[in-house]
Amino acid sequence: MKNVTKILFVVCATLSFLAVSQEAKAAAIPAPTYSVQNLATQLATPEEIARFIFRHFSVESDQQQFGKEEFWQTPEELLSNGKGDCEDFAFFANSVLKANGVSSFLVNVYGKKFAHTLCVFQENGSFHVIDGDEVKRYEAKSLEELFSMIYHHWESAQLVTYSSENKNGRVLKTFRK
Repeated sequence: MKNVTKILFVVCATLSFLAVSQEAKAAAIPAPTYSVQNLATQLATPEEIARFIFRHFSVESDQQQFGKEEFWQTPEELLSNGKGDCEDFAFFANSVLKANGVSSFLVNVYGKKFAHTLCVFQENGSFHVIDGDEVKRYEAKSLEELFSMIYHHWESAQLVTYSSENKNGRVLKTFRK
């Protein structure tokens, strides 16, 4: 019985040592440092941007993360934090698209029971969106047409930009159905 106890002790100690060694090894390898500029050279298409969002970020509300109803993270903050919500992902996608020279902007769309932020981009004269980690190609010729294709029951929408003063969106133009 003493031999079994000694063997179990040695096995447990060895496993503990290996686990600690692996953690130390992982901590010694720095996580990749990303910036919007260096990502723009790697993420040349809307689909590549959406895949990056899917692989590197998780969804967490502003209330859970920051204790606020609304808090827009900069793309750099999102890259560092790894967690965000719709406006954070849209702002990130918009920044990478712009760094690649693509015409894009942020839009808040509202209905009776929803509010959502998207990155809208133009390609070949049509409007499309990056919605979280998905690219949706609508071939819309106007923003109003795009809003109706995305959400049939939209009531209003806003073209917005980031406001560093209050870490929120600032309205540039409002659309009504």
